[in-house]
Amino acid sequence: MILVKQLVKQSQQYREHVPDIELLNAGVLYISKDLEIGILNDIASDLLGAPRGVMQHQNLRDLLGEDTEEYELIAHMVHSEAEYRDAVVKWEVGGIVRHVLVDTYLHQSSDGRVYGIYMVMKDMGNFALLDQTTQRVEKMATVGKLAAGIAHEIRNPLTTVKGFLQVLEQRLQNGVMSEEVQYVQMMMGEIERVNSLVAELLLLSRPHEMTWSTFAVADVIHDVCRAMEDAARQAGIQTSFHIDGEILLQADRKMIQQLLLHLIRNAIEAMEGGGSLHVEAREVQKCVEIKISDTGPGIPYYLFDRIFDAFYTTKEKGTGLGLAICQRIVTDHGGHIRVSSKGFGTIFTVSLPVRREASIHPLVHSNSKDQDSP
Repeated sequence: MILVKQLVKQSQQYREHVPDIELLNAGVLYISKDLEIGILNDIASDLLGAPRGVMQHQNLRDLLGEDTEEYELIAHMVHSEAEYRDAVVKWEVGGIVRHVLVDTYLHQSSDGRVYGIYMVMKDMGNFALLDQTTQRVEKMATVGKLAAGIAHEIRNPLTTVKGFLQVLEQRLQNGVMSEEVQYVQMMMGEIERVNSLVAELLLLSRPHEMTWSTFAVADVIHDVCRAMEDAARQAGIQTSFHIDGEILLQADRKMIQQLLLHLIRNAIEAMEGGGSLHVEAREVQKCVEIKISDTGPGIPYYLFDRIFDAFYTTKEKGTGLGLAICQRIVTDHGGHIRVSSKGFGTIFTVSLPVRREASIHPLVHSNSKDQDSP
C-alpha cells in the first residue's frame, strides 16, 4: 500500500515532467491502489467538487462517497489495472451533470507491479445539450434547402402574375371599372402576403448579407414599439420600457428591427384578453441583453424544445417561421436567444455581442433556452 508521503513524492515527480500542468485544459488526478487520490490541478478540483489547491490528497471514499457511480467507476479503473483511452463518461458531482473524456495511465514498476493510475479528465460539458444543438443545426440545414427550393418555385410565377395584374389594374382604371379594380387590388394584396412568406423562407434558407453599423439600442426599440403601438392599444395591452443607460450595438439594424418586431408581435398576439408588455435592455459582460416579457398564458415547458422549429406553430393562421427566423438572426450575429415561462407569462431573452465578432458561422446555433418548470 502506498503511503501518503510516497503519493506526494510521486505526484511531485509527475509535476516535474509536466511543469505547466495548470495550463492543461483537463483535470489530472493520481489514484493509488488503496484509493488515495491526489488532485494535481485546479480543473481536477472543480470536477471533483473539491476546494482548489494543488497537491490535495485524501481518500476517494471521503471525497465522492462510496455509494456514487463516480466512486465505483474510478475504483473499477484502478482495480482492473487496464488503461482507458477516450472513454466518454457521464460525470455528476455537486448537482452538476457533465460528460468527461477520460484517459488513464498505469503507474507501475519495472517488474510490472502497479502502484496506481494517472487519470486525465477532459470536461465536454452536457452531451444532451450538445446533441440537441447538433440536431437543430442539421434540421435547420434541411429546412433551409427545402425553403430555398420552395421559394424559388413560388417567386417566379408570382412575379409574372403580379406584372399582368398591374397592367390589368391600369386598364380597368382607365375604363372606370371600379368594382373590377377592387378585385384586382384584393388579388394584389394576397400576392403581397405570399411574397412576404417567400421573403421569410429565403431569409431562413441562406445566410443574410449583413450590413453592419453602430446604433443606439434605445432608438431601435422605440422605433419598433411605435410601429406596434396601434396593435397593442387595440388589444388592450399596456407597454413599458427600461433601457439601462446609453447602449450602443454593432449589428445589422434592419435585422435587429425585424427580430424585435417578430418577438413583440408574438407577445401581443399571446395576450388576447389584454395584459402588459415590458421591454428592457442592458449591457452584460460585453453583450447587449434584451428581454421581452408578456403576461400571457405562458408556454408549457414541454414545448420549449419545439417553438424555434421552422413551421411549428400553435396559431390557426401562423406560418411557424417567426421564431425560427428570430433564432437565425440572433445566430448570424453570434448571439443566442432563450425562453422562460413559469406557467403564466413568457420572457424571451436575446443576448448579442456589443461588437461584431471576427468570425461568425451562420449554422452554429446556440439553443440556450431556460427551461423553467411551470
